[in-house]
Amino acid sequence: MSQSTAADPMVRRILITNDDGVAAPGLKILVDIARRLAEEVWIVAPEHDRSGAGQSISLHDPLRVYRHGERHYAVSGTPADCVLYALAEWFGETPPDLVLSGINAGGNIGDSVQYSGTVGAVLSAEHLGIPAIALSQAFVNRDQIDWSPVTELGEAAIRALWPTAAESKCCWNVNFPACAVDQVGDMEYAAQSAGSIARPRLLPGQDSRGLSYWWLGFDRHTDHQVPDDADVAVLRRRGVSASPLRGEHRLPDNQDAVPLRKT
Repeated sequence: MSQSTAADPMVRRILITNDDGVAAPGLKILVDIARRLAEEVWIVAPEHDRSGAGQSISLHDPLRVYRHGERHYAVSGTPADCVLYALAEWFGETPPDLVLSGINAGGNIGDSVQYSGTVGAVLSAEHLGIPAIALSQAFVNRDQIDWSPVTELGEAAIRALWPTAAESKCCWNVNFPACAVDQVGDMEYAAQSAGSIARPRLLPGQDSRGLSYWWLGFDRHTDHQVPDDADVAVLRRRGVSASPLRGEHRLPDNQDAVPLRKT
């Protein structure tokens, strides 16, 4: 990925990671957005898909790092590992101004937030006093993801959240609805909901030696009732949900909604 300088930089340096892996299409979209926001962009992402890693770090395995280009690296560990490795190896006393994580293929809302590696990365940054924003694109069909909402509105969402993130050193979880971009409404302040997971589920199988194994998953409620200001409700009405991951932070100027399109 070639480097370029933002025409209207918001910050000097952005660090990008994700949990879908260094080759994920959402990562490239986020890099393109970040290069319009920062003078310098670093990409440090997991070597492979690490969805569901949460905020876990590698305690029992060494980390291996592979250079993909200028300021562009893959790490053998989790999204949190990527953030911590980057801070320890390259940044020292001059950390990035902002950490961006994503763009995740699929929403990170409700009960999914606690398991999300996309979210875990920004929580790791926030622990060390660095503002951070996680971005996710919801979809109906994984094989036909419409990335247009986050592609066209992601920059405006980040710029709108930056003043609050910078002032409070907080982290945000932003989700874009599964619809065409011309159907997307405003970005709304949203509380994290609960109740989408009905129960854990196991899918059994056997390997080539006849030994048993299980895939862990969940049975989910798709139409459960949530408050109007919950993240699920915002996405259902095709808004962009913005949820603080810690504390009681509000949208800029204590608004409940922010238009993302230029008028």
